[in-house]
Amino acid sequence: MTITAIETQVKRKDRRSLFIDGAFALALDEALILEYGLYVGREVSQEELEQWRAADLFQQTLDHALNFLTYRPRSREEVRRNLFGRRLSPELIEQVLAKLETMGALSDQQFAEFWVENREQFNPRSARALGAELRQRGVDRETIAEAVAPERDEERALAAAQKKLRSLQNADYQTFRKQLGAFLLRRGFSYGVSAGVVRQLWEELRQERPAEEGEDDLFAGESE
Repeated sequence: MTITAIETQVKRKDRRSLFIDGAFALALDEALILEYGLYVGREVSQEELEQWRAADLFQQTLDHALNFLTYRPRSREEVRRNLFGRRLSPELIEQVLAKLETMGALSDQQFAEFWVENREQFNPRSARALGAELRQRGVDRETIAEAVAPERDEERALAAAQKKLRSLQNADYQTFRKQLGAFLLRRGFSYGVSAGVVRQLWEELRQERPAEEGEDDLFAGESE
């Protein structure tokens, strides 16, 4: 078999159509054409054609995965699920994942750190909630433990409450306690942490308004 033509594709200028003995055989990325030193007149074997097809599929899959990673960092499992949806072989998927890790483009540790930092900045949640979110994305427990610090829950709860506080500036005590407490509980914070933060912020507001009857009973009877 002989390469009889190498033509640039109309819609993909970075790809070349390879013709063998006058008939279209396969399309390859321009970089692979250069890498394998392909030219018109070169004799090829069926084994080489299969090798080039495999290399091209690998490169296309790698490019797709890199594009998927441009929107935000992803966990290894998220990338695997995305590639699995393209009906690729498990072997190819694992090869691409390994390549991404070698390139430094894929790291569950870095992803977990990003996820926690992003949540803390824009939508604070408890360590328990953060751990659940990371587990849903396939991150293992050891990596989660390194990225999530349970001892920072009070700090996270206070940051979350500060965002909610804007809508409760003029609320009475009962409304303030009920709405802010429920808000924090929904984000996974314990009763103890939630009660402490609610109490702290209410005390700050009390400095600008008279105390209300019953406010010392904050979360009375509740346990963590």
